[in-house]
Amino acid sequence: MLNEKPKNEIACKLTDKYELKIYEAINSMSISKCSKIEVKEVLKTCLQLSGTQTPAMDDFDFIVDFVMENYGIFKLKELKTAFEMLAADKLSVEKHIIFNPKLIGEVMSAYKKIAVQVRQKTQINEINVTPMQVNEEQAIKDEQDYWNKSEQKNWRFLNHQVFDYLWKRKQIKISKDQGEMIKAKVRAVFLAQSKKPDDMLIDEETMRQQCKKYSLMMHFNNQL
Repeated sequence: MLNEKPKNEIACKLTDKYELKIYEAINSMSISKCSKIEVKEVLKTCLQLSGTQTPAMDDFDFIVDFVMENYGIFKLKELKTAFEMLAADKLSVEKHIIFNPKLIGEVMSAYKKIAVQVRQKTQINEINVTPMQVNEEQAIKDEQDYWNKSEQKNWRFLNHQVFDYLWKRKQIKISKDQGEMIKAKVRAVFLAQSKKPDDMLIDEETMRQQCKKYSLMMHFNNQL
């Protein structure tokens, strides 16, 4: 992972909020080191951000494999950031009706040009510092607003870090029985969507994050 620069030095060089997002993204985990389930979850978010139609399940699985095989040098957060920029009209690509590999290729190609510029701005005089602090109160409010306004109410699109903020404030409390129930629910979701034995393998970190998202959904629904 690249060393992080002092916040004020970054702010001087990166004046656009998406440049800051890119800087944070390029310091995250590479796609090549992520599980298929993790990549699939991010691509679901990219699908929503793209404004295109959902492909058939088999086609979506092919897209996941395509990304893992061809874009392993990118970081997983870069993939999401690139499609956030597409949704915000920060990238120019051809119009596509259905989510497909060609769209991903065009988006990542356009994103790479900007990412290279960000790397050039931030690669000099890098030193170890404390990571930038997150406005936790605002993050909690934003996630609650997102859930209230969401029509799909898909808990898998929630930000698991918001669970940590609420847990630290003791605004979420989970009993042992509730914890086991949540794990069972999450496992059932993965099992229902698995097409191959490998898809059923869930690493500990992924399970932890998904359980946090499901718990966050229950909290927002006043079920905890």
